Amino acid sequence: MSYESTIKRIELYAVADRKADPVPWADDQEPLFYTNNIVRLITEDGLEGVGATISYTEEDFDKCILEAMKSVTPGMIGKNALMTEQFHTWLQGRCTWGGLTAKSPFDIAAWDIKGKKFGMPIYMMLGGARNKMLSYASTPLFHSHEEYFDFIERCIEEGFTAVKLHCHCVYEKDVPLVKAVDEKFKGRGIELMLDTAMYYNGEQSLKMAKLLDELGWYWYEAPCSDYDFKTYQKLVKETNLEISSHGNCMLTLQEVEFALANDMWSDVRQDATVCGGITPLNKCFAIAEAHGKPLEIQSWGYTITQAANLHVALAHNNGVYFEQAFPYENFEYGAKNVIRTDKDGFVHAPKGAGLGVEMDWAAVRDASILSFTIEK
Repeated sequence: MSYESTIKRIELYAVADRKADPVPWADDQEPLFYTNNIVRLITEDGLEGVGATISYTEEDFDKCILEAMKSVTPGMIGKNALMTEQFHTWLQGRCTWGGLTAKSPFDIAAWDIKGKKFGMPIYMMLGGARNKMLSYASTPLFHSHEEYFDFIERCIEEGFTAVKLHCHCVYEKDVPLVKAVDEKFKGRGIELMLDTAMYYNGEQSLKMAKLLDELGWYWYEAPCSDYDFKTYQKLVKETNLEISSHGNCMLTLQEVEFALANDMWSDVRQDATVCGGITPLNKCFAIAEAHGKPLEIQSWGYTITQAANLHVALAHNNGVYFEQAFPYENFEYGAKNVIRTDKDGFVHAPKGAGLGVEMDWAAVRDASILSFTIEK
C-alpha cells in the first residue's frame, strides 16, 4: 500500500439553505442566517475528504469565511493528506484573517481522507473509546415559557435525556424562565443546561450560577466573557455547578492549559470546526484528561460539523454529552446520511471509513452562494 494521498483538487462551497429557520440566540439579535462552509479535497489516488465550518450572520448569509479559506488553498496542492500532523502544522502558519475557523475544515478533510485510505472510522484511528454517547438537544430562542415547554416535550418524545436552553440573555427575563422550566420538568428524568452566550456581567453570572446550582441543573455555559477570568474563577469556586466557557474564544492548546491551570473552567468547551480541526481537538481531550476534567463537545451545526466532533469525542472517555441542534432538519441540507439521537438518548458513530458522511454534491452546488475550485 502506498502511504501517499496527494491533494490535486480543492473545491470550496458557501452553502445557504434558504428553507431553514433563521433563528437568533438572544433578544437583541436579528434572525441569524447560517452558512455551511464546505471543503472538498480530492487526491491523486481517487479519494476525497470533506470538512466544514458554520458561520452565522444577521441580515444575510456569510461569504467572508469562504473568501478566507480560498486564500489558504493554493499551497495545499501537492501536499500528502495522510501526514495530518505535518499538514496541520503547515496550515497554522498560513496568513488569513479568517483565523482558525477558516483553517479547521482542511484539517478535518485530511483526516477524512486518511480514514478512507486505511478503511477505518476516524474515532477508531484516534483510539476508539466507545461507539455511542449521550446527547442533548440545543434549543433555539423562544419568546414565551409555553414555547419552551412544548419544545422540551418534543425533545423528550424524540429520545433526548438532556436539553440546553438558549435563552433571552436578559437576566431579568431569564430568571423566571429558568424557574418555570425547572418547575415544569422537575422529576421527569431530564438534565437541564443553560447558555447565556456571554451576555451577563459578573454579578449576574454569579447570581444565575447560584440559582442553577440550587435547582440542580447540569451545567452553565458562557455566563460572561471568556476573558473575564476572575468571574469564572469565582463561579467555579463558589458553586458546585459545572461551569463551561463559550467555546469560541479561547481555542489554542496554550489557552486551554492556562484556563484549567488557573481553575477557570469545570470542563473544556471545544469544537473541531472552530479550534483548528481534529488534530488540536484530539490534543485538547488529552489536556482536559490530564487535569481530571471532561471535554464537552460543542457541535452545533451541519452534518459534517457534527461528524467531525462526534468522532473525536468517541475516541475518548472524558466527555459526557454530545450537542445536537434540534429540530434536525435545519442543519441537514446536502447530507445523504445524517446523525440523530436514538430513542434511548444516545448518538452513534457514523458508519463507514473516515467521517462516514456522504454529500449530495449536486445539492451543494445548487445552494451555493459562492464557490471556488483550485486544482493542479
